[in-house]
Amino acid sequence: MKKIIIGIALCFLIFGTNNYSELNHLAIITNVGIEKNKDNYTVTFQEIVPKKEENKIIKTYNYYENSSNSIKNAFKLLEEDLTKEIYLDHLENIIIHSDDDKILSELLSYFQKDFDHFNIIYTENNPKDVMKYSSNYKYVNHLIDNNTSFRSVKKAKLEKKKINIPVVKFKDKKLIFYKYKELKKFES
Repeated sequence: MKKIIIGIALCFLIFGTNNYSELNHLAIITNVGIEKNKDNYTVTFQEIVPKKEENKIIKTYNYYENSSNSIKNAFKLLEEDLTKEIYLDHLENIIIHSDDDKILSELLSYFQKDFDHFNIIYTENNPKDVMKYSSNYKYVNHLIDNNTSFRSVKKAKLEKKKINIPVVKFKDKKLIFYKYKELKKFES
């Protein structure tokens, strides 16, 4: 029995853990903003940076922005600019400022998976302003009723039915839920 335990311990020492990432080497992205101006897309990342002070954790934020002729290229440029590995598993919202309904097909081509763990939200304001508005990174998420948000819509269903995407805006110096933007049949 002693030899088995020593053998297992040696395996851990030799092989270690191969999916380990140092937290300081990750850019934890909580919100993404996308704005389209003419033929150019501007993509903004909001990175949450947790810092331990005394007995509590303080959250600060960094913002990264880049522009290109497609969302995919803008994301690629941001990945090249950042010295950290982009970590999207804590993504809460994608905030879009655009009248172009085809922007969702650009998003699908980048993410290549269902929108099941983050919300898609439209805004009439600059997405970066919406992200910077509150120090609580889930603030925008709480404006939207989870039962009616875009979060539960699977990619396969997008091609068959019309969908309502929430719109937020500033009113009286407050960020509010404003209306729904209706998208008819979505093309990927």
